[in-house]
Amino acid sequence: MSKKAKKEVVVVKELSQSELQKLAHSGTKEAIEKIEKYIKTEKDYEKRSYAEMALEECEMFFYQPKNEKEDEEFMLCELIRQREQSIDDMTMKIDGLEIRLEKSDLDGKVHAKVLAKHKNKKKDWEYNWMPDFVSFEENELKKIKEQIEYDEAWVAEAKKMITTARYKNMPTRHLGHFNFNFGGDSFDDEKDDCDCENNCDCDDVFKGMM
Repeated sequence: MSKKAKKEVVVVKELSQSELQKLAHSGTKEAIEKIEKYIKTEKDYEKRSYAEMALEECEMFFYQPKNEKEDEEFMLCELIRQREQSIDDMTMKIDGLEIRLEKSDLDGKVHAKVLAKHKNKKKDWEYNWMPDFVSFEENELKKIKEQIEYDEAWVAEAKKMITTARYKNMPTRHLGHFNFNFGGDSFDDEKDDCDCENNCDCDDVFKGMM
């Protein structure tokens, strides 16, 4: 006779603000895991929000580059994130192009039948469906697929260059805290969204926690 397995209940200890501050300032992998577990179980919105800020600060300390090599790899992580986002965007564009090509192909088939049935209107109606538009879309589709193939190969090689253990599985959301200032408009400068006037303190992300 089989015994019914007892469901194990994991109880996560509530963390006070001082405990969260201590964990945040330690900046260790263990501290990050402990705060993450607490966030998953905490129901109170304010306490959870405070813990999320503590997690961000802890990650700041943990992932901060400690030498020139790590600084380079940290930047490479952002380049990879950017390239992967571009791949996602292009994949969505491909979906749209393929749908338009399917519709255009069907449109062309109907167009051919219309002209066959109305020969006296062939000259007037022949340009109501443009095969050149189809060719343009097909060329665009080919270019995007080629770019995706290259970008995927680029990402694969770039990831091999990440040798710092803590950067291999770094959450991409962490990179969102930084403006890498690569000279383009690809990266958001959080201060552009600031509505403050003089004496702006928007850079004090963790104000009140110290």
